[in-house]
Amino acid sequence: MFKKLPLYIILGLLLRLVLMPATAHPDLRGFNLAAYFIAQKGEVFTFYDHMRKLPPTDRLVEIYIHDGQGIFIYPPLAYLTHALFNLILYPLYPHDTWYKLMYYYDQFLVDPGRPWLVFLLKVPYLIADGFSLLILRKILDPRHRFIGSLIWIFNPVTLYSAYMVGQFDIFIAMFTLLAVYLSQKKSYLSPVALALAAGFKPFTLLFLPLLPGKKWLNVLLGFLTFLFIIAPYLPSQSFRRDALLASQSDKILYAKVLVTGSQYLSWFFVGLFLIYWFNLLKPTFFSTFAWLAAAFMPFYVFSDYHPQWFTWMAPILTLCAAVYTKSRLPILVMVACYFVIVLTFDSSLNFGLFGINFTFTAWLVRYFPPDEFASLVRSLFAATAVVFLLRIKKPATDGK
Repeated sequence: MFKKLPLYIILGLLLRLVLMPATAHPDLRGFNLAAYFIAQKGEVFTFYDHMRKLPPTDRLVEIYIHDGQGIFIYPPLAYLTHALFNLILYPLYPHDTWYKLMYYYDQFLVDPGRPWLVFLLKVPYLIADGFSLLILRKILDPRHRFIGSLIWIFNPVTLYSAYMVGQFDIFIAMFTLLAVYLSQKKSYLSPVALALAAGFKPFTLLFLPLLPGKKWLNVLLGFLTFLFIIAPYLPSQSFRRDALLASQSDKILYAKVLVTGSQYLSWFFVGLFLIYWFNLLKPTFFSTFAWLAAAFMPFYVFSDYHPQWFTWMAPILTLCAAVYTKSRLPILVMVACYFVIVLTFDSSLNFGLFGINFTFTAWLVRYFPPDEFASLVRSLFAATAVVFLLRIKKPATDGK
């Protein structure tokens, strides 16, 4: 089987090379604009405040600042990573097309330089994807290595989020995989890897207590690493307002039960705290990556997640599917539910990526209320998530 792997890698690479220039989404602008300020203007520590210093009539302010909320809403690594690639690839950019992307998106969509520019902007994800495959193969033992590699190469979640939408969450997946690999080696760098993932989006800090070893030390090392990443930006008011306390974080609190007029139980944190307790009392019940799989479930069951968030779990699902054969059917059902839910989002995240003027919910409303339909699909996902966790309950020797 190993001899066949290079062929599948080539096919997977060709698929990615086809998708990279084919689709574009407006979200490409934010982190690449910050990367430009960092790499080309030298604003390594001041880019968060760049647009707040511009006059209100400036085109960038009109496009990217709404109700006082800026567009740079992520921790620093989301922008510094793109800046590194901008520094290398910027001379290859079609600069007129780049200008239209940032200032006149409608014109950018029909610009002949669009495919080449979009391709270059997605190159960082190809690199992270390749490293993820290498790390995944290090984690799996020889029995599961081929099937795990095959699943990762053709997994539709990263193909969609990284190469079609152009979101950077593949870096979070890569560092999460690295944390699993380092935990196998009993390395104190495992929580550091999770903190690096948090340097793109901070949610992975919630997984620190689930790493093997001394819980307090993992949490301490993870938070100190994250503090080191954000420390140079703490003086920035824009960073503290837009990125440190980003508005997306409240999406995990939507599912709740009121217990007083103003206090509530958060289903997300009830689920997460239960997993913490179970991990503390029965640490060998799951393998490391299965514990992470359990911790991911509250995100997708109890929160109003963005489509790209599912990328965080893609490598964990790959490991589970490779090692636990009984988990494959529930995983297929969850992934199918995910893509059905994606259809209920704004058309720019599905058919609009290909320039197709079709809105799924506008079609569906003629036959069934879209919100009720999406709720049924989310309910199926939640039920399947429970079955999935039951199917991965036996630890695997290569997942310790």
